[in-house]
Amino acid sequence: MRRIALILVAAAVCLLVSAVAGVSQWQDRARRVEAAHREAATLARVLAEQTDGEIRATDLVLLSIAEGLRRDPNLPEHDPAFEDSLRHLLGHLPAVRALFVIGPDGFILQDSDRDTPRRNLADRDYFEAQIQPGRGLFIGQPLISRSVGTWFIGLSRRVETPQGGFAGVAAAALDVRYFEHFYGELGVGAGDVITLTTRDGTLVARQPRADHLVGERLTGPGGRSPLREALAQSPAGSFEAPSAVDGERRIFAYRALDDRPLVVLVGLSLDRVLAPWRRGVAAAAAVATGAFALALLLAWAAMRHARGEAEAKMRLAEAEKLEALGRVTGGVAHDFNNLLQAMLAALRLLGKRVRDDPDATQLIEQGLAAIERGRGLVGQLLGLARPQPVEARAVDVNALLSGMTTLLSNAAAPKARVKLDLAPDLPPCWADPSRLDAAILNLVVNARDALPPERAGPETIRISTEICEERIVSPDGRRLEPGHFVCVTVRDRGNGMPPEVRRRALEPFFTTKGEGGTGLGLAQVYAFVRELGGDVRIDSEPGAGTAVHLYLPIHEPGAAADDGSATKVRPARLTRSLAHAERKGAA
Repeated sequence: MRRIALILVAAAVCLLVSAVAGVSQWQDRARRVEAAHREAATLARVLAEQTDGEIRATDLVLLSIAEGLRRDPNLPEHDPAFEDSLRHLLGHLPAVRALFVIGPDGFILQDSDRDTPRRNLADRDYFEAQIQPGRGLFIGQPLISRSVGTWFIGLSRRVETPQGGFAGVAAAALDVRYFEHFYGELGVGAGDVITLTTRDGTLVARQPRADHLVGERLTGPGGRSPLREALAQSPAGSFEAPSAVDGERRIFAYRALDDRPLVVLVGLSLDRVLAPWRRGVAAAAAVATGAFALALLLAWAAMRHARGEAEAKMRLAEAEKLEALGRVTGGVAHDFNNLLQAMLAALRLLGKRVRDDPDATQLIEQGLAAIERGRGLVGQLLGLARPQPVEARAVDVNALLSGMTTLLSNAAAPKARVKLDLAPDLPPCWADPSRLDAAILNLVVNARDALPPERAGPETIRISTEICEERIVSPDGRRLEPGHFVCVTVRDRGNGMPPEVRRRALEPFFTTKGEGGTGLGLAQVYAFVRELGGDVRIDSEPGAGTAVHLYLPIHEPGAAADDGSATKVRPARLTRSLAHAERKGAA
């Protein structure tokens, strides 16, 4: 329950941080998009006013030309003075490429250009629009000049006779390139565009330039035009849409010129607008990820600490239980041994008196044998409760096992045979040879007893040696570093142990043999190896056999007498050392 609470707290912290960061970043995105809409709208308004100013100035010039021709209807064709005046007026109109007057027959009468080819212009929209009176200023569609081959927009005013008849058209060629250069000088950002179009979406000028699309009606996928849809709602506004030219998504602001068929459209790249926001999102994501990782780390550390504390308490309780059991066992064994001594003395005295009675002598001998077995059991109990000093020395484990081959084979027979698998060049280990003999013999007998009786033919009990190349962590938290221990393994193919049995296999008095076992064999092996500074590990699965590994410390020259003599090692009693270690861990 405590782990679940810690995980939930960590998850809540992470979700809270992520939610706050997400809301903040989303609000920042909305602010940036809104600011981009305002910026684009402001620029569109300024450019619309500038374009309208150019058209108004041009219209005033056309009005003055039309009025002058009305007052002087007999002006000769291509009058030098009049054409010079046109050129003078042209100098005040930066957006106009040419000023000219077309007669009622469609041919140019007066022109600011020199040497203009004689071409009939009666089919031009800016001429046809003025044939009927009352039109006012006309702004036509983008056209290619028949004289110089460049794009322009025709602006025209009707020229009338003094009697009000049709006398021709005063026209101006509004230069498309002027707007492209002007928009380019504004220095818009990468990916941004400025466009001048007609109200029906026909491209007039664009920056960046798109010469191949001038005069074309721009539409998006499916023939849809977001600009025309927006114009149907309002003459000025903004929207987000992919560009009909390059497909890039932009924030567009548009403004239609009052009483003019032209629209200025400013598009700001959404990628450029949101680039700082995306960098902020990346930074916030990094912070949120760090917070998430920190929360998980803290939760993991807290759970690990809680788990370690619980395990330490459990091991301390187990150690205290074993210490109490050792004290009780030692006391009981001592008192029981005194009783056995009294019984032994009584039976020996009784034996002398009934020496001539064979039946009584046989019963006494059986009693004496039972007492001897009881004394052996008491010895085991006392050995567990009060382990004697270990006579440790440098031991060649391979030589020791080779010398025990006959003894081990006899112990395993007839159910099994023993096979040795000894690693070459094995360094000597630190051990008591006699107690190591007894430990390995004990493991072989246990392996023999674990073999099922129903198998045909003898099984194999393998005993192997090697240098331990892995880090071993003992149940009490000690670490056995690789390369410092010799591993002796006794392996059988018996029934194996379930997990609950494997966990208790090294406990004193725990046995699965019923009345046939004391539960002291593996416990004594474990106590002996632990006294040397090593450890015991059991690998076993039901149906897969059992492997018992003894980790014996490698003998380091100089650690004891190098002449091969034994060194007495008197460690604290196993249960007491465990309890002391756990008290230190708990503290």
